[in-house]
Amino acid sequence: MNHSIKDIFSNKPTREKEEDLYKVKKVPFRKDDMRILEDLMKKSLRTKRSNESSSWKNFGHFDGGGSFADSIFNPKRQRVMFKQSFNPSKTVHKKYLNTYMPQENKDYVVEKPELFGTPEDEYNENMSAYHYKWILSPENQNVDLKLLAEQFIKRVEEITGQQLYWRGCIHNDTAHRHAHLCINGKDKNGLKVRFQKELVKTTFRETLSYISTLMVGERSEQEIEAARKGLINSKRWTKLDDVLETFGKTISIKNLEPELVNRLAYLSELKLAEKHEDRYVLKDDWKDVLVATGRYNTYFDEWQKSNGNLELYAGGTVRGVCENVITFDKDEAWNDAIIINDGEKHIYVPIWQLTKDNLIGKEIAISGGTKALARQIRTSDIYIIEDDKKHKYRKNIKKQGE
Repeated sequence: MNHSIKDIFSNKPTREKEEDLYKVKKVPFRKDDMRILEDLMKKSLRTKRSNESSSWKNFGHFDGGGSFADSIFNPKRQRVMFKQSFNPSKTVHKKYLNTYMPQENKDYVVEKPELFGTPEDEYNENMSAYHYKWILSPENQNVDLKLLAEQFIKRVEEITGQQLYWRGCIHNDTAHRHAHLCINGKDKNGLKVRFQKELVKTTFRETLSYISTLMVGERSEQEIEAARKGLINSKRWTKLDDVLETFGKTISIKNLEPELVNRLAYLSELKLAEKHEDRYVLKDDWKDVLVATGRYNTYFDEWQKSNGNLELYAGGTVRGVCENVITFDKDEAWNDAIIINDGEKHIYVPIWQLTKDNLIGKEIAISGGTKALARQIRTSDIYIIEDDKKHKYRKNIKKQGE
């Protein structure tokens, strides 16, 4: 049964219709929708606080984790992965719109994506250097991505009070279809566009979940169960680990829920826990490894290669030999990395789009960065220690010590 957005948002009885779902894009956003969404947000926060203080018996209320919208208030709501990045360069802005989004740089993509959103001429005329890149990737592949993007932008504008210049496209060349959106750094009133952290972290993701659920319906019990089973064999921090952490480092499996026992067994396979008869002992760095892997998807592989002797860079000065360089599609992943051996341990250093070449085997120094793991250092923070460049490194270190 197809529904129009008007039918869904007004909660009126619906009837069989032949119209295509795309008709919803012509229906204006209703203020009642915002009230419903705000009520859901409040309920989500109340439920989250309640669940965090509850016992294992409430685990069934949780739904997944990571970068998907958790939909804590209702595990049946659709999950949508949402990623955001930003860049202050107009050159990068143009390249993203003209090359990456239409996939002009990928010869194997025969049918190039068509961009939609703000008309091209209007967008280009008002283009600023600063811009945001968003990725929308619903778990349910029946979600109409163009429609999701259009409806999401409408709600972002309603929430922020800004009228945005934006362009979108759909990429079909991966196993999981997803949409890319580019948001101009200035809105139609000439004001800077800024999105508060809490909006990105919670409200935007719940909004995407809400819209997707309206479009394709709630998740089935089979889908929810499959997602729960997927948590057991995940290499990132999950809601299961939230529960395990409350038991401490040594966990008896007597009377423990099957999902938790299976999770401990998988952590043992990953060398993050050890089995001792009727109990498991978690490694000291088990959480650090899982959290780091959730942020940087190559971290776990590098941790295994180093036999567990790998740390995530946490700011300050590091000096050693570069043993590995990890690079990604610059516009798809946004974070590269290097592995430094300082003589005692290996250090995984996330880099914001690495541009320096031929670092492997060279002695380098990292000066700068931050203890906040959400931010990476930049290429300019990497110093190659050579005879003719030592003064730059010494000068920088001396400045830090002043």
